[in-house]
Amino acid sequence: MRVARRFTALWGIFAVGFALFAGFAENLIEAINILGSIFYGVLLGLFLVAFFLRRVGGSAVFFAAIAAQTLVIVMYFSLNIGYLWYNLIGCAACVVLSLALQTILPRHAGGRAS
Repeated sequence: MRVARRFTALWGIFAVGFALFAGFAENLIEAINILGSIFYGVLLGLFLVAFFLRRVGGSAVFFAAIAAQTLVIVMYFSLNIGYLWYNLIGCAACVVLSLALQTILPRHAGGRAS
């Protein structure tokens, strides 16, 4: 019961936070698109690396995704560009950083089969 109450409280805090964020957008659809653009590009980059770059290991993709997401969030708060560009930036950063980190990080013997 305590866990359910905590999750209800966390969900309430999230809903209030999103409502405050949505007040900055012109309408709810735009607010959802802005929020999605911040996160969906990196998610697409993760899928592209998983499907097409089989030689890239999990650690490289993980750290690249964190770095790409951080980059997108910093850019959102510091630059004034159209929010749809964050999809492309997040995806490209995740793929490029995954490839770059794979050259630096050691590959484990139990990794994916090629």
